[in-house]
Amino acid sequence: MKNRCLAPIGDVLRRRSTFVSLVVVAASCASEVPETVNAPVVSTIMSTTTAAPLESSTTTKPSARGSTTKAPVVTTTTPVVADSTTTVPARTTVAPTTTKAVPTTTESMTTRLVRVQYGDAPQQVGDLRVPPGVGPFGVVVFVHGGFWRSGFDETLMTALAVDATNRGVTTWNFNYRSVGDPGGGYPGTLEDVALAMDHLAVLDEDLLLDDVTVIGHSAGGHLALWASSRHFLRSGDPGADPVVRPHTAVAQAAVVDLRFAAAVNMGGSAVEALLGGEPDEVPEHYRVAQPVFEGQRIIVVHGRYDQVVPISQSGLIDGAIGIFDDTGTHFDVLDPRHELWLRTVEEIGLD
Repeated sequence: MKNRCLAPIGDVLRRRSTFVSLVVVAASCASEVPETVNAPVVSTIMSTTTAAPLESSTTTKPSARGSTTKAPVVTTTTPVVADSTTTVPARTTVAPTTTKAVPTTTESMTTRLVRVQYGDAPQQVGDLRVPPGVGPFGVVVFVHGGFWRSGFDETLMTALAVDATNRGVTTWNFNYRSVGDPGGGYPGTLEDVALAMDHLAVLDEDLLLDDVTVIGHSAGGHLALWASSRHFLRSGDPGADPVVRPHTAVAQAAVVDLRFAAAVNMGGSAVEALLGGEPDEVPEHYRVAQPVFEGQRIIVVHGRYDQVVPISQSGLIDGAIGIFDDTGTHFDVLDPRHELWLRTVEEIGLD
């Protein structure tokens, strides 16, 4: 697949809209077989349909640099949806094609699942899935959304992580401290994403760290874009000096421009809650948290009928590869059977 270098970010769209009406959408995850299973601590957040909880495992596994994994706390959650009217950006669209591999939502019995604790906080956990066979393997990292608020976790991305692992890559699907969690918000949320990304380098696994793709949904799309541009941060900034640098970032229905999102009150002041104020109040926070789009390969994925994050956000990145759908919604991108995901895995070379 050819790399495409990107020009600097285009002019911010001036359109303003408001986002209202919260609707609860239930999500469920396939059951999985970890290496060692203890009884997990599970709670359901704002759910109208109980989702199958992801089993947790307790693994003490020394790494090449002495890291270990600990017992996590797992929460099963469902996303919140708000209403909005959106427009379609004019960007390169990847035409639909037939994917060679059949998408799956069931964990392969030969997949090795390791529950990893990458920090001391209960939210600093994730699932590492390793496909069968002999490595080294490329890595796909998943970053969940939820407008950076507590009550959401990595289980939102489990179905995609399972499908990607079944296609032959190692996947790293992690949680992080969010607004409402002790230490969440600025800078803790960003620091967790940076720590989780760099933790790949200390795992006792045979990984291709020069073949890392990061995929994020909604607010997680913003964090994925940020993770791919950490090398632009100044020394001393939260997340600066990355150890692991993704070569591709996939932004699924992502919040791309933080100032714009704050101006239109996207997610009910979600950006202000994350960064601690308006842009003129904490300009340095916005500078650090705003991704830079220059040099890395970026793929934007969005449905026309997204009523949470306007599709116009995906039109703000000059030179990005666009995968759009005329009927897709905000959460369709999380379905491994949906055309948007099938076209995504083809574009990143997992078909």
